[in-house]
Amino acid sequence: MMQHECFLAYAPRGAGLLCAVTYVSGEPDIVGWFVGAKGRSYPSAYFRVENFFSAEQKHFWATAGSDIYGGWRYDYARGDSELDRTEAVDDALCHVLDRLEDVFVAEWLVFKGDLRFDVEKAVYAREGWVTSDVLIEHRKLAKFDREGPAWTFYSHGFNDEVLRYLIARWPLDHYNSSPSRPARSEGARAGHRPF
Repeated sequence: MMQHECFLAYAPRGAGLLCAVTYVSGEPDIVGWFVGAKGRSYPSAYFRVENFFSAEQKHFWATAGSDIYGGWRYDYARGDSELDRTEAVDDALCHVLDRLEDVFVAEWLVFKGDLRFDVEKAVYAREGWVTSDVLIEHRKLAKFDREGPAWTFYSHGFNDEVLRYLIARWPLDHYNSSPSRPARSEGARAGHRPF
């Protein structure tokens, strides 16, 4: 699998997990998976931003939830995002995206119902951090930039333009005060922490 990048945002005194996104670049496109808060739920989706590294028209294809085999159901690059007709996802890409999610989730996230969830939730409670149905492994939070109300983690090669593009269009609640410029402290820019 190609080198994947990730971004996670967590508000310990607010909403809890705001978003977690991972992607790989296959120029001119990027493909990946995200999960995040939308009201009190945590929807997830696989995505492909077609022509991301190109001047050509972009499409932000997304699945309905994590149903990669159900095809692309949305194009968040346009205002009316639900597609009239589902677009099939190439079988080889389905396997890449499924593996990408598995690796990312195993490394970073714990979902309600997972055997580790109650242990993680107890640690969060001890620290006074907000919990939700999706938690970041507490040991990983030490890697986060904690300057501000939302703690963030960017993998070493994460492209800020990817985040700017996604947060301006995706269906999650998480967005920065200025979608054109994600909040990344000087410390986070200077000292990227490796994935």
